[in-house]
Amino acid sequence: QQGTCCLIALPDGQVMGATTTDPGTGGERLAKESELYLMDPVAKKITWHAVVLPGVLGYTGLCQGTDGLVYGLADGVRFFVFDPVKRTLVYEENVQEQFGQTGYQQGQRKFVRTPDGTIYILFMKHIVRVDTASQRLVKVCDTPLPAQFGGDYHDGRLWFGGTSHLYSYRLPQG
Repeated sequence: QQGTCCLIALPDGQVMGATTTDPGTGGERLAKESELYLMDPVAKKITWHAVVLPGVLGYTGLCQGTDGLVYGLADGVRFFVFDPVKRTLVYEENVQEQFGQTGYQQGQRKFVRTPDGTIYILFMKHIVRVDTASQRLVKVCDTPLPAQFGGDYHDGRLWFGGTSHLYSYRLPQG
């Protein structure tokens, strides 16, 4: 009664997934809360699953940090940090008042990780950096139009799309 909406490969070979309760076009929502799960791709088995954030209807992004923690978004406004080894929630905050919503297009890639391991998140009106030391979000800049989709890094720039336009932002050095 749930669908997978996010997957990331973990260093230990497992895959971490996050679900949505959204039934898609014309369907009926049957599940009341979304889950995080761990899967062993070799054995083709789910090794763990749980409702980590009560009340969440859909996870909207996951990103593995260089510290082994997983950074994520739920319902587009709940930022969280999860330890996949201990299978525990480390931090959670509703950031809607501070940053608003994230994009809503399919394949939107809200998280962008640079080669040095820095993690950025695209919100509709802001580019935000994850401060992995404090596990807080820091606004980098406002976007010229809503960052509806995209999210990739190339040659010092973070790229994203809004409406029919492609934008990039030169990330700060160091």
